[in-house]
Amino acid sequence: MTLRFRPFTEEDRPPCQAIASSAAMSSYGPHLPHARHFFQPDAPLEDVELRLVACLGGTIVGFVDLNGRHISNLFVDPRHQGRGHGTALLRHVEARFGRPLTLACFKVNEGARRLYERYGFTVESEREIMFAGRPVLVWNMVLDGPSNGDRA
Repeated sequence: MTLRFRPFTEEDRPPCQAIASSAAMSSYGPHLPHARHFFQPDAPLEDVELRLVACLGGTIVGFVDLNGRHISNLFVDPRHQGRGHGTALLRHVEARFGRPLTLACFKVNEGARRLYERYGFTVESEREIMFAGRPVLVWNMVLDGPSNGDRA
């Protein structure tokens, strides 16, 4: 099956909420116990300018949220991780919007940082943000310069 991308629709809300919850809890969620209410399957999705979903057949396996050229969230269902879907979402965003692209990655989410660095993002800075009422450290990352073609 081929991974396909399309704009989010309201019918996608429940599966995207479930994916966001399970992906967060399989990565950074356990490190942020004060924010567990954000990682529930019925927690609201963040308001963003654009949300794109990745589908295999009729099943949503991941999604990406964008505000301009800033990636606000990228989630892949843990049952579908390790198959290149996160990289495919990044390729799709880059092909559609070009560079530069930016994102912020929780420091406790080293697996996500590795994914982004493999794709070509670099850490531009580190900062503290407020998340669920408490300070949390993030890496500010950027994908800049000319595209260097296909990546792993």
